[in-house]
Amino acid sequence: MQDTDESLMVRVGEGDMDAFRIIVRRYEARARRFCYRIFRDVQVAEDAAQEGFLKLFKTAERYEPTGRFQTYFYRVLGNLCFDRLRFEKRRAVVRGNPTDGHTLDGPEDGAAAGGNGRFLAPDEALLKKEERQAVRKALLELPENPRQALYLREFDGLKYREIAEAMGVSLNDVKVLIHRGRKMLAKRLAKVLTMEKRP
Repeated sequence: MQDTDESLMVRVGEGDMDAFRIIVRRYEARARRFCYRIFRDVQVAEDAAQEGFLKLFKTAERYEPTGRFQTYFYRVLGNLCFDRLRFEKRRAVVRGNPTDGHTLDGPEDGAAAGGNGRFLAPDEALLKKEERQAVRKALLELPENPRQALYLREFDGLKYREIAEAMGVSLNDVKVLIHRGRKMLAKRLAKVLTMEKRP
């Protein structure tokens, strides 16, 4: 029987390095994807994910298995990423996106395919790609809290209560943040689409 994340984390707190390696294996891809969605920079995402695991390890003694480990994991990682983002904004660092074609999001509906797996015509595939880019750009422009709530809900599939725990806010706050985030996102996307339609 496979060990639960919670029991593994308790063992990490007792100094079990094998348990920590299993946690890292289970969560490293998710950590990199989460960080990449925030920073849009592969190297920064890798560094932040590693820093997140280091923080998990250092604070493992204080871990209490009262809820799901996944929620705790996203709280630690989210706090770290957004602290780092705030720090970078204060330093007015402007980063490019040197991915050289490498992304951490994984396949999106199967290379140039629609959601049902069928391959799209080149013009359809280009349109889908442009739509995804518009959504990502609009998400990056949202304020920090609605953006984090939307990432956890839409990309990582967390339930509202889990998001509340991960962000350290009330359930009602999460509902408000997600509702507000979706409205702001829709407004930004409508503006982008209107601008694109101009002759």
